[in-house]
Amino acid sequence: MKKLSVLLAAAVALCACVGMSTSDGDSTKQWIKIDSSKTSLSGKIEDVCYRLDLRFSPPQAAYGFNRDLACVNKCCWYSERKMVVINPNEYFARDMASAGRAIKYAPEKITFEMSYSSFLNTIHGRAEPKNALKSGGIIMLEGTEVRQQAPYLPIGQEPYKTAVYDDTAAARDGTYLFDGQKPKTAEVETPSFNDERERAEELEKKLAYERNQAVLLLKRFYNKDIDAYIQSIDKAQRAKGQVLLANDRQWITDKIGSPVYKVSCKVNALLGKTRAAMKPYPIDCGAYRVDLDEKTVIPADTSARAIVAGEYRN
Repeated sequence: MKKLSVLLAAAVALCACVGMSTSDGDSTKQWIKIDSSKTSLSGKIEDVCYRLDLRFSPPQAAYGFNRDLACVNKCCWYSERKMVVINPNEYFARDMASAGRAIKYAPEKITFEMSYSSFLNTIHGRAEPKNALKSGGIIMLEGTEVRQQAPYLPIGQEPYKTAVYDDTAAARDGTYLFDGQKPKTAEVETPSFNDERERAEELEKKLAYERNQAVLLLKRFYNKDIDAYIQSIDKAQRAKGQVLLANDRQWITDKIGSPVYKVSCKVNALLGKTRAAMKPYPIDCGAYRVDLDEKTVIPADTSARAIVAGEYRN
C-alpha cells in the first residue's frame, strides 16, 4: 500500500510538471515577435527579447542596413533597446564607392519606439513616420538610383568611361583595350579620314566583343542565382493574386578597367492582376564587377550580394 501511494504521488507530480507551461510574453503587433524572456526567482518575467519581423518593398532595401543591430535578424532585450532606428541608406556610400551606383531610399530613417508592460506581459511598438509601415509589417520605401558622374566616351549605343586607346600591334591583333598606357607625346602625322573611320570601327567592334564577354562570364557565374531571385519575387506576387511578367532582362555594361567591366542587371517587368491592368515593375538584380583577364565576377552592391548569398529568402 505504501509503495502504491509513492507511485501515485510521483504520477501526480509528473502530471503537474507536464501540464505547467510558461510564456515568454505576447505582442500587440503582428510584426513584433518575442523570442525569449528573463524571469526572476519567483517566476515573474522581468525582461523580453523581441525581434522586428519586417518585410520591405522593394525587397532589396532589406539589405541596405545592419539587420542584427536593427533587431531584425537577432532579437534585442527590451531593457537594453527601447528604441530601434533603421536607416535603409546605411550602406549607400559603400555601394556607391564599390559599384559606382546605389539606390537612395526615402524615408531615410524609420524609428520604432517600444514599450513593455511587465504586469500584462505584453510588448507594444509604434513606427515613425507612420505611413512607412503598412499592415503585416511591410515597410514601403521609394528608391532612386544614383550614379557617379564621370566623363564618358560615346561608342555605339552605350556610354563608356574615357580611356586611352592602345594603338599597338598587341591591341590590333585582338587583345583587350585600354591597358592604362599614357598617350604618346611625340608628334605623329595627321591620319586620313579613312584611317580615322577604320580605327573607330575597329574600336567599336572590340568594345562590343568585350561587353558581350563580360555579360557571358557573369551569366556563367550567377545566372541561376539571379533566376532564383526573380522567381522568388514572382512567387510572392502570385500569392497576392498578381501576375508578374519578367522576361525583359537588361545587362548594362560600363568599362571601368583594362579589361574590367561593371555589369548591372535590370528587369523591365510588368505587374498587375490582369494583362490589361499591368504597370511597370522594375526589378534591380544587382551590379557585378567582371574581370575578363582574371575570369572573376564579384558582387558589387547590396542587391548582388544578397542575391548571391540567398539572403532574400530569410
